[in-house]
Amino acid sequence: MDQSFLAAFFTAFVTLFIVIDPILVAPLFAALTHQNTQKERRRIAIQAAAISLGVLVFFALLGPWMLKHLGIELAAFRAAGGLLLFLIGFRMFFDPDEEVEAKRPGPKASARDNVAFFPLALPMLAGPGAIATVMLLMNDGAKEYGDQAFVAQAAVLLALALVLLIGIPVMMSSGSIAKALGRTGMNMISRLLGMLLMALATQYIFDGVRVGILERVGNG
Repeated sequence: MDQSFLAAFFTAFVTLFIVIDPILVAPLFAALTHQNTQKERRRIAIQAAAISLGVLVFFALLGPWMLKHLGIELAAFRAAGGLLLFLIGFRMFFDPDEEVEAKRPGPKASARDNVAFFPLALPMLAGPGAIATVMLLMNDGAKEYGDQAFVAQAAVLLALALVLLIGIPVMMSSGSIAKALGRTGMNMISRLLGMLLMALATQYIFDGVRVGILERVGNG
């Protein structure tokens, strides 16, 4: 298999798994679907993953075009996305319970006919952080791999699909995972992922500032 494909796939998979974080969504899924049958819970998990995939693919393919027509440079979006991801990572590291509460729906959400769209798909799985990340990864693939841009971007989309596919059994087994890890285990995983996410976000901010300000000043 092509090296550029593998490199882009691995980077995208790790990054998207941290940002989407199906492990964090699992206990919330359990709380929202505890009154449903096993068959209904499977249907809800599949629908949530499918809706999230559609939303994220839409922004992955059309996001740069939308930014261009809004007059927003990718460097500015990269820096803003980095700040957003850093905030999520900071919250995951220092207060995992606050990050759970930030994604928890309102009191009436569990009474909705279909929780797959809201709040599972939006904003839990396909939240602002995931949208920003998938757009940045697609742009990185286009810039870094040049003639291999299509291959790299296909790797990003495949990694996205795989993360959401993994999310289905994770959500389905949410009760068992939460019980096995316990609150301490869940918080430990959240803190580890939060530290990695803060490091990634810092790199995005550095790159956005470098391209948007420093290189422009140097070329000027």
